[in-house]
Amino acid sequence: QIFDRKRLLISMDFGRAILIALPAVLLWFNALQVWHIFVIAISLSTMSTFFNPTLSAFLPQIVETENLTRANSLTQLSFSISGILGPSLAGILVAFIGTASVMFLDAVSFFVSGTAILLILVKKAEGIVTEKRNFLHELKEGFVYIKNEQFVLSMVLLASVLNFFAGPIGIYMPVMAKNVLNAGSEGFGFLASAASVGGLLGSLCLGLLGDVKRKGLFILGGIFLGGWAIAFFGISTHLWASLFILGLFGFFISLTNVVLATVFQAMVPNQLQGRVFGTLNTMTMGLRPVSLALAGVLSDLFKIQLVIFVSGVLIALGG
Repeated sequence: QIFDRKRLLISMDFGRAILIALPAVLLWFNALQVWHIFVIAISLSTMSTFFNPTLSAFLPQIVETENLTRANSLTQLSFSISGILGPSLAGILVAFIGTASVMFLDAVSFFVSGTAILLILVKKAEGIVTEKRNFLHELKEGFVYIKNEQFVLSMVLLASVLNFFAGPIGIYMPVMAKNVLNAGSEGFGFLASAASVGGLLGSLCLGLLGDVKRKGLFILGGIFLGGWAIAFFGISTHLWASLFILGLFGFFISLTNVVLATVFQAMVPNQLQGRVFGTLNTMTMGLRPVSLALAGVLSDLFKIQLVIFVSGVLIALGG
């Protein structure tokens, strides 16, 4: 809450545009080195860590409470569409205009995003304090709120644990495509897009439904069914069945993500939303490296199908 949310979003978009344009320039002059990529990737991740929770907290300032479910559905919809079209479009453009030019286009897209946010009219957010306050005090205040609110604490812990178990699925997918499904590179491309297609359909359904009444049931039901989808993906040996199963996973997790974000935005005080979403983002993403490291160890000890199946069952039990 130390910075104005709108200004922070714009700054992060423009900053990421510059960071993405930088390697394009270096690549253009054949000066790009590996250490450049590491530094830029770390910087981009840091900016995204600020941008993502701020965007979630910013949404209630421009959307009425009764429309939050639809707004979050549209946000999830945009993520799903980019997940489907982004990789294929990037591949086509790289083939025609080259990597550096594609990176320049990506940088331009961030400038467009920042400019679009600049043009948004923001309503006065209740409870937001404009004077400067101590950062550590603000951080402590957010943690105390999460600790004292049983539902919020439960959802933050649940999301962290579930992301921990779901993390390895992405790195196991190429192995599943090659060694289990005999799908090749084309099949892997379909598998990588299947969850995004399911997520798109889930977002569309929630967008049509609007505000749902039994939000807790949607969240836990989506986790339960999404977990079983992952478990069945682990034992599937047919490509088309796997595509359908991953589509179901994307559909159910999309329902969970949209409704969970809506619940947080509706019940968490406006002045604390940035800290709550930031804590959620930190805990879920902070466990990811541990999850991926453990996935490598487990893949040496057990069959990948078994690891995926058990991970899915544990996710379902979490729901």
